[in-house]
Amino acid sequence: MAEDRPNVLFIIVDDLRPDLGCYGVTEASTPHIDQLAETSLLFQRAYCQQAVCMASRFSLLTGLRPDERKIYTNRDVRENLQDIDFLPGHFRKHNYHTAGIGKIAHNSWEDPRCWSEPHRMPPNAPWEYRTRAGRELVEQIRSRATEAGQPDPFKNIPEKIRRGMPWEILDLPDSETGDRQIADLTIEELARAGKSEQPFFIAAGFLRPHLPFVAPRSYWDRFDPASLPSPSHKTFPQGAPPPANSGSGELLHQYRGLPPKLPLAPESAKQLVHGYYACVSFIDEQIGRILAGLEANGLDQNTIVVLTSDHGFQLGDHGMWGKATNFELSTRVPLLLRNPGMKSTGKVTTSIVELLDLYPTLCDLAAIPQPDHLQGKSFAPLLDDPESDTGGTAMSQYSRRGLTGYSIRTDKYRYTEWIDRESGTTEYRELYDHRQNSQETRNALNDPDLSGELEKLADTLQKKRSP
Repeated sequence: MAEDRPNVLFIIVDDLRPDLGCYGVTEASTPHIDQLAETSLLFQRAYCQQAVCMASRFSLLTGLRPDERKIYTNRDVRENLQDIDFLPGHFRKHNYHTAGIGKIAHNSWEDPRCWSEPHRMPPNAPWEYRTRAGRELVEQIRSRATEAGQPDPFKNIPEKIRRGMPWEILDLPDSETGDRQIADLTIEELARAGKSEQPFFIAAGFLRPHLPFVAPRSYWDRFDPASLPSPSHKTFPQGAPPPANSGSGELLHQYRGLPPKLPLAPESAKQLVHGYYACVSFIDEQIGRILAGLEANGLDQNTIVVLTSDHGFQLGDHGMWGKATNFELSTRVPLLLRNPGMKSTGKVTTSIVELLDLYPTLCDLAAIPQPDHLQGKSFAPLLDDPESDTGGTAMSQYSRRGLTGYSIRTDKYRYTEWIDRESGTTEYRELYDHRQNSQETRNALNDPDLSGELEKLADTLQKKRSP
């Protein structure tokens, strides 16, 4: 049994927006996550710092905003982070056994300094980013090249051909999927940790519901496609500027079987929604297995459990698919946190928090010192008083067309400025009044009733950018 210091089980799910039963989405099938919520504090308003995988995860893991070390995309250089202790690495320095399984930072890069043992990615996991049709086509082209004595042409095949369709129903048992194997390895790690005197920080990162929406047939069969929700607002927000539109490039440019531009055919849109919900249900099952393993090894009473995502997802809403925007649906994430002995079990807080805040919060809960570089703020007090008003705001950002959009989320508003990266001038602004328009369907920038708020919001955003 580990010493008195609490363990940490950190679960991060790729592209998961709060379409969960515990968040009031009745169409979802997430009984295990909902059960976790009953023993956790549920954060209604938690936000990522940039709605793309690597930038969001590196911000969370370093406790730094994307601008601090210029990590904006999935391809940015990471050498300029070598002087920073990542969250698991900081716990390792304080005598925690740390283990990472699955997608924690990013598929192509995991910092070995974080882990007491080598990071593990199951062999079946990476191929699930390419559906069977895409893989079979690649193998056919490879085979023809080999027969002709030609070099492997794989790298020259367009991405959308390599990946195939954006969804696939797998006629395979769960055990042959990467995400099931991530759960299996995590459960094995928990069994070993339960026999140790050393506290642990175990991180499990699931790949689904990232595109393509790949899950075994049984999870697709849980849903009647006709009963699944449709986007409540299918058009781009009225008065929103062009750079606010993601263009849905991740979907249209990387997968086959779709038109070159939006809108999608209704049957394709419905299939994508079906696939997303099936994948969420599949991951819920794996999370339930991990939590059962935690309890079976007698670890649940002394383990901090965190469940979150790197960002949300536009599932046809605003006429877009994917993430890569500053809108609420891309930046808002689910966040559940359970701490041994906390007073807010099963409660909900509406205080605004950022993923950036998880690093200092976990340090406080584990009673280890916070490193000096952190830019977030611990929200540990909310675990005992979830109704307290922290007065917090959340800032997210995204760069496009030579501009960076900085978006501040306050209690009542979302305010965004699109700033030219060379000149520093503000080219566009957006204002959404969440008291009347929580779905952000209309840019209320020119609403005379809100003119008095603009200066205050601009000042709040500037202070958040330059603390």
